[in-house]
Amino acid sequence: MSDEKPKRIKARVLSDDEIASVHQGSLTVLQEVGILIHHEKALSLLAEAGAAVDPVSHQVKIPAGLVERALRTAPSEFLVTGQDLSKDVRLGYDCPPRARPVISLDWIVDYRGKERRQVTVQDLKAWVRVADALPNQCLVSGLYPWDVPLQTRDLRAAEAMLRLSTKPILMAPYSGRSVKWIAQMLSAIGDRRGPRVIAFCSCNSPLIFSESQMDVLLEAVEHDLPVLLNSSPVTGATAPITLAGTLVIMNAEILAAIAVAQLVRPGAKILYAGFPFVLDMTTSIASNGYTECGLLAAASVDIGRSYRLPTASNGLTTDSHVCDEQAAVEKLLTGYAAVLGGASLNGGAGSLASVGTASLQQLVIDDDIYERLFRFVEGISVNNDTLALEVIAAVGPQHHFLEQPHTLKYLRREFRHSKLASRLSSGAWVEQGGRDAVDVAADRVKTILKSSPESPLAPKVLAELNRIVAAAEKSRS
Repeated sequence: MSDEKPKRIKARVLSDDEIASVHQGSLTVLQEVGILIHHEKALSLLAEAGAAVDPVSHQVKIPAGLVERALRTAPSEFLVTGQDLSKDVRLGYDCPPRARPVISLDWIVDYRGKERRQVTVQDLKAWVRVADALPNQCLVSGLYPWDVPLQTRDLRAAEAMLRLSTKPILMAPYSGRSVKWIAQMLSAIGDRRGPRVIAFCSCNSPLIFSESQMDVLLEAVEHDLPVLLNSSPVTGATAPITLAGTLVIMNAEILAAIAVAQLVRPGAKILYAGFPFVLDMTTSIASNGYTECGLLAAASVDIGRSYRLPTASNGLTTDSHVCDEQAAVEKLLTGYAAVLGGASLNGGAGSLASVGTASLQQLVIDDDIYERLFRFVEGISVNNDTLALEVIAAVGPQHHFLEQPHTLKYLRREFRHSKLASRLSSGAWVEQGGRDAVDVAADRVKTILKSSPESPLAPKVLAELNRIVAAAEKSRS
């Protein structure tokens, strides 16, 4: 008898030959077309490593050998830590898939509302508390409120996450300056088991790294923080209209960032992340509800995994502005293939409107969707015990399995019971109020927020975090 876990189901969008073609195409782009990097230190590092750097235009042509060396030093997995051991998360090339909330949005829609509004500090607190309570969100993210100074909204989010959650953190710092202040916050907490924060760094497609984003990358790596290296081209606008051409652009941008990160610190922890958009030619809006966004995301995971890197997908995304049928269908289609493909970290939870608006109810619904996807990826365990031949023989024809110990043993192991779905008869469902999944999700949000928030941090640590944020608001460095 064996209780071993089943092997996870995996599916690929690209063949080995197709991955090799995209990889070679990206190397050709970096070596012959080049990429713009508006950061003096990064340019100096690349020049010293053998790249051709134009100091006037900031255009860099990166040789293939430099990229290949960088890929060899990037780790295949790493640990991000929570406030305690139970919240630690291992992200890796072959680790189980994880889910996360959408990050850094500054617009939110209320329950059953259609008009979005600006995020407040109270919304930020509620968001962190709900994300912390949901079982399938492996880390927390922060919304960026409008009722605080603009230059430190990211730091306000970091302080709220550290104060209200015990999970690791994913955030998008505005600049390297913000990373330095965040590092001070982490020092105030004093946990040295490993990095608590993953920093988000994004390229401006096509083929441009701004000074602020490259500064985030360099400062995060200097402080030994993992970096989620993102490329978000828009097909037909900031990338070729073809999916394969978009993959070449995405991969080239991420490879350039990997090269810089490994020059700063060989072994720097990175997540390979392609978050593509599709330009809807009828509205001129950058969409990520298209089915092709899911295809691109899954293909990007295939490429990242071919380098044996931890990968991230944009996950459950939709163009819908409310929690409706369009959101459910698009989120499943955009997120399913990347999870199945082995993406380490899958995002989008709580997002609407092409990752432009946050929703607490959608965050709860997406947590439920991820639970279903993760169960699917687990597959079916086939062994002597699960084949149940002895149980079948004991029950025989015309009897039932309800009272068998075998049934009780596997009831919760084989099936995941959704907290949002109704399994009642039609009459019973109506008698209980006829509530849909959005109503049930809203009740879950209310339940979470009813409890009194208690920080896991000591009062003196909380006071120090407040002091650091206040100092950052007064400082210009």
